[in-house]
Amino acid sequence: MLAVFAMLNGVGFARRNRSRAPSAFFNLPAVAAFAIGFGAAGYPLATRTRLPAWGIVLIAVGAGALAISGMITLLAQWAFRGVSAASAVDEEEIQGQLAVVTRDITASTPGEISYSSLGREMKVPARGLGTKALAIGADVVIDRIEDGVAFVEEWAVVEQRL
Repeated sequence: MLAVFAMLNGVGFARRNRSRAPSAFFNLPAVAAFAIGFGAAGYPLATRTRLPAWGIVLIAVGAGALAISGMITLLAQWAFRGVSAASAVDEEEIQGQLAVVTRDITASTPGEISYSSLGREMKVPARGLGTKALAIGADVVIDRIEDGVAFVEEWAVVEQRL
């Protein structure tokens, strides 16, 4: 009943002091998960075994704690499932971004570039699209990012095409 109430009404309405942030462990869904684990383990042990009462309570409390940790783990995985997808979107958004070479880029060895994104200075490993070496301080344009490595082209070459 507690889990259904939390599902239908949410957990925000059940808090008395709304000025504080809700606790990750002491909230309505956590209490419901504990109650389900406690009951699912405690009832069969109490009715079908000859364990002492303290043993049954101890096992039931452990099952309730496992239920809470399982619930929190599942919710965390659900809540953060889009984090890696967001970085892929960011990689697409920086296509065409101007950057500056901070470590020499040659045909055989990758270098590093620096660019600004949302007010932050970002540094990324980079490879050149052509065979020409790019020296420190050269202006480049990011063509794409693959596996965390930016593929760049010299700004002068891109400017000629425009």
